[in-house]
Amino acid sequence: MKRAAHARRWSLRRAWPIAALLLGALLAAPAPARAQAPGDATGRILALEDMGRARPFEAAKALEALLPATLPFGAQRLELLTVQGLMLAAAAPPAAMEHSAAQLESWGRDAQAANAPTAAAAALLVRARSVARDGKLQRADQMMQDALARLPATLLPRERFRFVLTHGYIKDHAGMLEAAVRLNHEALALADAQSEPWRQSEARSALGYSYYGARQLERAHTLGLEAAAIAEKANDPVSLGKAHTVVGIALDGLGDQPGERRSFEAAIAAAHRAGAKVDEARYLANLADFFLKNADYKTALARAEAALPLARDLKDPSIEMVALANIGLAQIALQHVELGKRYVREAIAIDEGRGSVSGVADTLSELGGALEKAGDPAGAAAAFHQHRRLATTLLRDDQQKAILAMQEQYDAEHRDRALALLNREGEIKAEQLRRRDLQQRLWWLLAVAFVLSFAVVALLYRRVRQTNRLLSSSNEMLKVQSERDPLTGLANRRHFQTVMRQLADDGKLSGTVYLIDIDHFKHVNDRHGHGTGDAVLVEVARRLRETLREQDLIVRWGGEEFLVVVQSLSAEQVDALAQRMLGALDRSPVACGAQRVAVTASIGFATFPIGPVPLRVSWERAINLVDTAMYLAKAHGRNRAYGVRLLHARDEATLEEITRSLESAWRDGQVALTLLQGRAALAVAA
Repeated sequence: MKRAAHARRWSLRRAWPIAALLLGALLAAPAPARAQAPGDATGRILALEDMGRARPFEAAKALEALLPATLPFGAQRLELLTVQGLMLAAAAPPAAMEHSAAQLESWGRDAQAANAPTAAAAALLVRARSVARDGKLQRADQMMQDALARLPATLLPRERFRFVLTHGYIKDHAGMLEAAVRLNHEALALADAQSEPWRQSEARSALGYSYYGARQLERAHTLGLEAAAIAEKANDPVSLGKAHTVVGIALDGLGDQPGERRSFEAAIAAAHRAGAKVDEARYLANLADFFLKNADYKTALARAEAALPLARDLKDPSIEMVALANIGLAQIALQHVELGKRYVREAIAIDEGRGSVSGVADTLSELGGALEKAGDPAGAAAAFHQHRRLATTLLRDDQQKAILAMQEQYDAEHRDRALALLNREGEIKAEQLRRRDLQQRLWWLLAVAFVLSFAVVALLYRRVRQTNRLLSSSNEMLKVQSERDPLTGLANRRHFQTVMRQLADDGKLSGTVYLIDIDHFKHVNDRHGHGTGDAVLVEVARRLRETLREQDLIVRWGGEEFLVVVQSLSAEQVDALAQRMLGALDRSPVACGAQRVAVTASIGFATFPIGPVPLRVSWERAINLVDTAMYLAKAHGRNRAYGVRLLHARDEATLEEITRSLESAWRDGQVALTLLQGRAALAVAA
């Protein structure tokens, strides 16, 4: 089964192992030592933190034995309890970390004790990591915000690193990608300020994974390769496994399947060499996903069924969720549809209990694709519609733009720092010369200052006016640019919302809405590359502009979807326009160099207010309705359009209920639909 690269984010996102915090579960064969710990207690604590990433219980026991070598209320004991608590919070049920967390909490309540604020923050850190492992991400996020607010400014980089990376991990899993990118950038800067390669490698892996979630695949791939190079040089198999996994998921998004498989197999081998059992089980689940995507369903089923009891033995809900989802998807592909649905619903229930909205959305997307291929169009449409409602809340256009703007800022700061280092000596010399020159000219300037003052004031006034004019022009240009899709030149969602405020009376939409989704667009990217995919999007935008009037609104809605809003059409004109758009898109293949790519689309449409009442609805509900009609077109064969002609609903609440089960409402006579087919679909039907 070929699944969309943006479908369910791999098991890594379900339980991403972070820095020193992501640990194995049961004791395993010892990993080879990579460095001798220094003789002092701090050196031994850090060495055990490194070891504990693969063998947490052994490392936690060794830390307990080291406790008498540290002073009460001292910095070493604070670090020891923090590291010990984090190990157990990430690797075991909540009770395991309670001893460390309780000591830190008691310490933090003693206002007279040294390091009390940091101890209180560390107690919150340990508990937040444990809460996040159980999937209560919103609560964990609040605890981390409280912990960071308590930290003193004098904290060492490695100490702050633990807080920042944990918070980034929680934000990533909760779908707050902009915040995750920001925090992981900060963690990377803190890691690079230290001399521990494993922190530098794992910070890059964590940041790469956040960029993967934000669909910045090239950046994710580059960061994964950097992390792997650092881990290889340090002979660190734990970090190497994480880095290979980031490279693998990035290559999946970029369509390099052989490279993806090599990366996942390398990750499994590295985790096995490190004795990191949880990591090894997680990477095996990733490989099961790979076999699913490449239609080797029996192998995928066998891998997932082997992972399920291991996940339950380890009491790791994230791996259990992935194993259940993979079993279900494989069973559906093998035509055991009802059995497969039950497994997938079990997986979704785990993510819902964990508060992972992004996980639920991605699993629903994969379920929809699997049911569509298995011949269950009603189930597919329902799953796709649920996915759309959740996915829209996760990664809006403004969030993507904020992430890109943030990255540009980081890049600019990096370039500025490099330039400052190169030119520092020259700048110092230039400054000395400027000061000498200023001293020589000072008296001359004072002499002519009075004469020139009036001229200077006049000149400044003119320049202010000119600057204001330029600023006004620039602001207007920026406003236009912010409301245009840079690839196709069409309006984007921000412009659409501006227009809706003008077109919608009291928030109610008036006009005809078409939602257009390019069929099998993921296959175009996988087979021909993302450059060809971009060319297809540009050509589709051009054909839509040719088909529609100048006053009609055409919006790049996101990905391969386009939204059209038109005014003042009769019922016959509404249907005719949908048919013309189908014909314009499938009339000839798109030429991309030597390649010719066939293009068709699925369309949902409706006119508002909608009869027979007529019912006036908000533009959000209007789009939900045409979105469901569009998914109905995809589920019934693609290259066709479904229009909602009549809908018997008293109010918006009834409309929402009908929208959720549109096909059933159609059969029951609550809805009248118009079916239009493209040329290719008509040829098949004939």
